[in-house]
Amino acid sequence: MAQEPSLTAAACIIGDEILNGKTQDTNSYYLAQFLFKLGIELKRIEVVSDDMDSIAITVRRLSNEHDIVFTSGGIGITHDDLSYAAISQAFQLELKLDNDTYERVQSMLNKRKITQRKGYERLAIFPYPAELLRPQQSFLIPVVIVNQNVYILPGIPRLFQLLVESLKPHLQQLSLKKLGKHISGFSRMDIATKKSEGAIASILTTIQARYDDLKIGSYPLMGNKDISVVISVVGKNHDAVESVAQEIAEEIDGWTYTTGSNSNNKAHL
Repeated sequence: MAQEPSLTAAACIIGDEILNGKTQDTNSYYLAQFLFKLGIELKRIEVVSDDMDSIAITVRRLSNEHDIVFTSGGIGITHDDLSYAAISQAFQLELKLDNDTYERVQSMLNKRKITQRKGYERLAIFPYPAELLRPQQSFLIPVVIVNQNVYILPGIPRLFQLLVESLKPHLQQLSLKKLGKHISGFSRMDIATKKSEGAIASILTTIQARYDDLKIGSYPLMGNKDISVVISVVGKNHDAVESVAQEIAEEIDGWTYTTGSNSNNKAHL
């Protein structure tokens, strides 16, 4: 069965705080779940430091290799917030003040009675030319889209998640434009077994060879006396995912697995 066409995506997570262990990256995890449900295939996640050249080189390469690139972090008012400048460098663009965003920032500062305003103009200086997307007019900072496929997003998880969710209609329209159809989300079914990976490896290899539109993954579950391995079946055809999951369950004496399940609540397919 031929694999259904899909858009591909990559994520570039920017920040020294991620690389030195100060902050745990949750944005790539959230993005992966969002894209999985939407039906866009996330192919790569890379983390880079707050360095102009590192950001520029990485984003330019990811842009060349994928339909969509999401960046996270490096947007702010201090010297180490380099994303706009670095991505501008990556595509040899200018940096230009966006008056609309600048006025929004000033209005926000007035409302909060902030008088020390040095650096806040950086929130409104974007690569130019670029598409500025505000899925909701209440958003202070827009999603800045460079090179038609690089989506520059903040690193603060709450803002990142809000903006990512707001992009859903835009990304659905993008898929319609690029693929000529609306993309469907991925489906996943998990099967648990007491058998070892060694005992089931050849079975999974044989089944996977028959389906190029599905991905079968094997994941040992350590420290669980009832379950040795969890097998995931992923694809866009829900019926095919369910059918193959049932086949695997029968071959390896497995059962449907959900987080927290064990041998005492087996649900054979």
